[in-house]
Amino acid sequence: MIEAWHVREALRSRFGSALADVPGIWDRTAAVLQNYAPYKDTFDGLAARLEDTIFNAVYEQLGPSMGARMDDGTVRRIRTSELADAADDALGVLFDRLKVYSVTYEALHEYCMSTGSFAALRVLYTRYAGFMPGSERRIMARIIRDSRPRPEWENWLDPEDIPPLPR
Repeated sequence: MIEAWHVREALRSRFGSALADVPGIWDRTAAVLQNYAPYKDTFDGLAARLEDTIFNAVYEQLGPSMGARMDDGTVRRIRTSELADAADDALGVLFDRLKVYSVTYEALHEYCMSTGSFAALRVLYTRYAGFMPGSERRIMARIIRDSRPRPEWENWLDPEDIPPLPR
């Protein structure tokens, strides 16, 4: 079961602890994830609902300034353009809990390829390696390494999948 604290932890680095720790702020976001049903929902539709839900939760707390206090003490304006990435972070909570089946792999793969979802790419790489050829896994590793900061992937990306950077 997906709980609000799962969403809170997924969004903490994006919005800062001061906002992430507001009691009840992520309850509606968790409810959207809890109500996911593969027979009636698409990942695209779910991402759009999450983006709206996260915007409403953040706006209700921060108001029109959308200024969030980050963990380093600075105040940063949350931009609406960031909300799609926040929704992807929240989707990652669901993706981590999906059963590993071929039909789920196909849906995640299609969603990842059509949207560029980092959460889907991460879960495909970490949980669905048996469904893909090694060459595809290495391509995914390279995309992850080249597009994200090292702290986001160094704990789970297999070093054997990462060729050394050219000099």
